Amino acid sequence: MFELDRSAILEHPRLRFLTDLVPVHEHLDNIEKFIRICFEEQGWRVAQAGRVVALRATDQDRLASAFKASLYLGKYNDMANRDRFLRSMVAAGHSYEPIRGETVLFLYLGVAKPVYDHLITYTVGRPTRIAGGQRANVPWGFELPVEARNPSEYDEELERIREVIRLAKQERTEQMQAARAKLPVGYIMPPFLLEFSEEALIKHVFRQRLFERGAQGATVEVVSDMLKACLAIDEEKWNFLIDYHGPHVQQWQKAMRTLRKERLSLRQLAEMENLSPEEALDACLYDLLMATVGKLPPSMWDKMR
Repeated sequence: MFELDRSAILEHPRLRFLTDLVPVHEHLDNIEKFIRICFEEQGWRVAQAGRVVALRATDQDRLASAFKASLYLGKYNDMANRDRFLRSMVAAGHSYEPIRGETVLFLYLGVAKPVYDHLITYTVGRPTRIAGGQRANVPWGFELPVEARNPSEYDEELERIREVIRLAKQERTEQMQAARAKLPVGYIMPPFLLEFSEEALIKHVFRQRLFERGAQGATVEVVSDMLKACLAIDEEKWNFLIDYHGPHVQQWQKAMRTLRKERLSLRQLAEMENLSPEEALDACLYDLLMATVGKLPPSMWDKMR
């Protein structure tokens, strides 16, 4: 039976919930109850990682992609072959059509507006967006930025959210759609849903927000939770896709470009790592390439740390 890991949400070190104004605990109890009724009891494999819950992955047991890949390749005598798409299409660099229409539906709990804004930029391969309109729904609290050096400097942001709730929901002197203009950037959104195709996830969302350097800290954390939830549902499938699209691919590309441009010798690579030519001959060439010409420069966010 699915149980919501409340500690991953309520005890998150950067989240400040307004539990005195918003019945957060009651909301989470109801969400847990109806996840069971609407998804788990219908046969869907539900997985939570941090502040993200994967409610439904349509390629259940990889049978849909198996059937599609078999049709694509004209293999009609073995259409339940779960490995065909991965090993005959992904590995060969063929079309990702078998998973283009297969989606993962994510529920986000305790996630702030900046992360939401980053995720909704992905419109291709995102068939669903369910987010409570801020004209009526109140924020749940405030999320400290990952980069914050002095948390106490942000105390007033929580009070600004209190003021908005007071104006719009308690005293009702202002409409919520007007009062929300006073909200700080980092307010915690009410729970929202986003659904992505598996192709969009591995080729765009995970690549740009996890595998490539430079994404902001809170977004990296939430997208990492999304990937962990996918791995919990089908570890073999997502590890295979990561192998073909993961962070090492950037290093491969940089290494090949540098080798082509600089025309470096093995001796020069050895010198970069303070190895003798003899030591370099016995070293793992892949590791040597990744540590030298494949080494990526620090991102803007790395430099700010």
